[in-house]
Amino acid sequence: MRPQIHTATARWFDGAESRSQEVRVRLSRNHLEFMPWPPRGQSASSMPPSEAELAASRPSMPGLRRYTRKALRVGEWWRGTPTPVGLPDGGTIWIPADSAMGRVLGGQTLRAQVAGSWSLAVCVLVVLAALVLWFDRQGVSLLARVAVPLIPKQLDVAVGRLVEEQLAATWMRPSQLPAQRQQAIRARFADIAARVFPGMPLDVRFARQAVRPGLHAMGLPNGTLVVFDGLAEVLSDDELMAVLGHEAGHVKHRHAMRHLVQGAGLMSLAGVVTGDFTSVAAGSLASAQTLHYARDAERESDAEAQRLILLEHLPNETLVGAWIKVLEQMRRDGRVDSGTAWLSTHPPINERIDGARRAAQNADPLP
Repeated sequence: MRPQIHTATARWFDGAESRSQEVRVRLSRNHLEFMPWPPRGQSASSMPPSEAELAASRPSMPGLRRYTRKALRVGEWWRGTPTPVGLPDGGTIWIPADSAMGRVLGGQTLRAQVAGSWSLAVCVLVVLAALVLWFDRQGVSLLARVAVPLIPKQLDVAVGRLVEEQLAATWMRPSQLPAQRQQAIRARFADIAARVFPGMPLDVRFARQAVRPGLHAMGLPNGTLVVFDGLAEVLSDDELMAVLGHEAGHVKHRHAMRHLVQGAGLMSLAGVVTGDFTSVAAGSLASAQTLHYARDAERESDAEAQRLILLEHLPNETLVGAWIKVLEQMRRDGRVDSGTAWLSTHPPINERIDGARRAAQNADPLP
């Protein structure tokens, strides 16, 4: 089968002068050839060579130039736009927009195809929007799960220490819980943690919020477990052990660092670039104050609390009782979560009670 040959009349810049010259171009499978038109010695009114005449020409033909296609630097073909062809000697040929030669030489990338087609552009935008939505819902979490194991645990300690210092300086106040009860809770949980969370450096600390006792607890990435007076005043010691087990679950599964990667990835990257990762990370976490985690992380920590209950032979309903007491206190304070709780990063309290009750009912007592 005879290879297809394309011809066209184009403009040629020789690279030495700013003026262009009309040329007749022929494109074969391996070569591009052209000759100025009209050639020297002929008048401008002379007819340019026909396709057959140019195809039959030889390199000895006056003014004919020949280049291998591999040596050409061809610009991208765009509909309605001349295609530039860079020559090895520094010259440039501009193939007319209406010539098929430009498309044969330059081809068209996916970017150009999308830009030239509304339907394709809309399809690409829909796919991009779907990818962004998936990444926001699932991809970031998956990325965090992969990235967190690569982060040295020394950073957890450094970040947790700075978070603790910032919280103490801003909105945590010294606890007013009796020292004897504080010591009893610390001693009991230290004994339990040695069995349930062996090797984890956990330290229980008590505090109050600036304006109220506080009805919650938090686990910092360095292993500090903060119990606020309001929670300690409402719960029994057994229930506090379950809550501390929950907060220790956050530390065990490194939820703070996962939260940092998911929610403050760009800030963390900035910290790495500036060499001040721990300060940037601590500021990001401390700004959340109560260290709200993703819903799955909360359920994961609830599972750790239930594991502690089983291992320590506490009543199966211990965690259920703790959440019910929290709910009752929230009602007394006028702070009960409503149907909008699904917008929160924490599962709503009623959902926690139901989950704890199911876990307690399905749990097999350990020997």
